[in-house]
Amino acid sequence: MKKIFFILLAIVPFYISGQNILDVYNASTSFYQGTAKSMAMGNAMSAVGSDFSSMSINPAGLGLYRSNSFVITPSIYNTYTKDNYNGTLSGDTKSKLSFNNFGIVCVEPEQNKVFRTTWAIGMNRVNNYNNDIYINGYNAENSLIDAYFEEIIDNGIQNSRMLEEYSPTYIYPLYQLYLIDFTSEGLVTPVPLGDIKQSKGVNSWGGTNEWTFSTSLSISDKLFFGISLNFPYMYSKRISDYKEEFVIDSRSYYWLQEEILNTSGWGLNSKIGILAYPTRWLRIGAAFHTPTIYNLTDAWKTETIADLGGHGEDFILTPTSYFNYSLRTPYRANAGAAFIIGNYGMITADYEFVDYRTIRLYSPIYNYVDYNNNIYNTFSYTMNIRLGTEWRYQNLCFRGGYALYGSPYGISDDNLRRDAFSCGIGYTKHFFTFDLAYVYSIQDNDYNLYSQYTAYYDMVAPNLVQERTNFHNIVMTFKFKVR
Repeated sequence: MKKIFFILLAIVPFYISGQNILDVYNASTSFYQGTAKSMAMGNAMSAVGSDFSSMSINPAGLGLYRSNSFVITPSIYNTYTKDNYNGTLSGDTKSKLSFNNFGIVCVEPEQNKVFRTTWAIGMNRVNNYNNDIYINGYNAENSLIDAYFEEIIDNGIQNSRMLEEYSPTYIYPLYQLYLIDFTSEGLVTPVPLGDIKQSKGVNSWGGTNEWTFSTSLSISDKLFFGISLNFPYMYSKRISDYKEEFVIDSRSYYWLQEEILNTSGWGLNSKIGILAYPTRWLRIGAAFHTPTIYNLTDAWKTETIADLGGHGEDFILTPTSYFNYSLRTPYRANAGAAFIIGNYGMITADYEFVDYRTIRLYSPIYNYVDYNNNIYNTFSYTMNIRLGTEWRYQNLCFRGGYALYGSPYGISDDNLRRDAFSCGIGYTKHFFTFDLAYVYSIQDNDYNLYSQYTAYYDMVAPNLVQERTNFHNIVMTFKFKVR
């Protein structure tokens, strides 16, 4: 009930612009998409270092580089999402070729055999939004229009003029296509109260690429300090199609609404870290990530189509609307240890603390005080745990890992929790290193079918969608030492 109450209150400002609470979470979280070595080891890199992914986790790890290097990491990203809606199973899949990172590392000569400085510049991907979802099933009790009726009544809307002012993009087009009408007896619709086929498709793509400038200072190769200045660029596009089909007097009818939402913008953050060798068999590291401050723009439009018989298909296409706002993501703090087992291998472990209650939104034209208070009262702090291992044999390295990304609703909640299992292999010959990794992740998400469209979804039957997404990621890193 806590999550449902939050969404009911908090969706209102984003309902104006097509956003929903899941979009805010996606923009505020990080599922590191680094090098093949890092991903094969569960991204447990806080105390490992000498890897380009260090800049996104603990920049002090750059100090363990011994030579200038260039790195590039292409990856194949596949998702398969399976949904259960009213007992009907459906699913969809999507594959995408992208680059997890690329960049260059420069190691300056030692000064007095004590100090050494390392610099790096490049890009690390910290999130991936590519996914396809398809839901369908029969509803014997209600329609999305029933939830719209509840919203119209609760807001005291009594005619089409008031409806156009209140919701020109989503509900008013239904009035224009005769799906909703105001009469002396109240609201009416030709759509039956149940016994309809409902379907929804969501095609989304994009990601967050963090462009970074990092440096690390090594002191006698025992103590390392690092800092990075980062400029993440977020781009997300989502096309959603919601459709209802029904039969009256042996004739088929339908209505459909398509929404296209683009979100893009730049942000700024910094990461500060430390890494140390207390003994030959142990490295420890810790880092603090400041919140990212984004300046984002939403661009959205809808197209509503209806075939109610008589004169065929009609449609209403709304003009593109724009909304500018700022988003502050949570801060992060992580700590880790790497246990070194001679020249044979290592075992690593990371703990990361994230407080999603600290998400904040700002706009010069909208007051987000109530919304931000609801975020604090409903979201919670959580933890991410990452484990990894690496074992060497001659020129080969064998790796494995596991990562748990906690739910934004709290450590004990399973909704939106992600579990990732990984393995990989690496090969080094002279100046060239090739790493290969495979990562398999699982994430569950339960939600109401109508929740993307109206805050009044819980005024009708539950309409629960039970969703599981399987992520498959094949990652290849090419690393070249440069003299």
